[in-house]
Amino acid sequence: MQTGYIISVVLNLLSFVLMIVGMIMMMISAHKDEYLQGNGLNALKYFTIQSNLLYGLYAGVFAAAELIYGSAETIPSVFYILKYIFTVGVTVTLLTVMCFLAPFVRKSLIAMLRGANLFFHLFIPVFGIVSFCCFEKGAQISVWQVFLGLIPYILYSVYYSVNALSHAENGHVSEEYDWYRFLAKGTGKAAVVMSVMLAAVTAVCFGLWFINSL
Repeated sequence: MQTGYIISVVLNLLSFVLMIVGMIMMMISAHKDEYLQGNGLNALKYFTIQSNLLYGLYAGVFAAAELIYGSAETIPSVFYILKYIFTVGVTVTLLTVMCFLAPFVRKSLIAMLRGANLFFHLFIPVFGIVSFCCFEKGAQISVWQVFLGLIPYILYSVYYSVNALSHAENGHVSEEYDWYRFLAKGTGKAAVVMSVMLAAVTAVCFGLWFINSL
């Protein structure tokens, strides 16, 4: 195996292990001062958790495929497409935490990296981005397939919007239902928020695709 191929396997296995450890930590020892934590399965409502769970599980599958097929050229393209989709998810998580939640919602990066969140908000996303962009060059993703990366965001945005707006009172939604505070300025801004997020996620999709293709 080439060095880059081995690094890819290691990063994917690390992501899988950290996801398992993080989920166990989150389920049995969540602290009240850890943002975006929940009691048991309630934590699965967060995209930051969902994206890491899906990515971590698939990273384990992808690592197994790498070991079975033995080379980037022989792995079926569908494996790369799915890896790309799940990588978009954790990249969106990382950018949301670093560019919105930490500076504007919690106003503290430390608060976003306590406990299992250190794995979900930093390590796993970074491992995912590095492995896909730098060491998984077997991906042959067409420009039209790039838009498949929007699927996790679209599905979650529908869930989040319906849940939040259905609990709106006088144009405002409590943090219990608007846990990311996307609608903190009022439900009238929902369309604007959705449009900005869609543009940002689309940029992430094309950014990952472009860097991987270099």
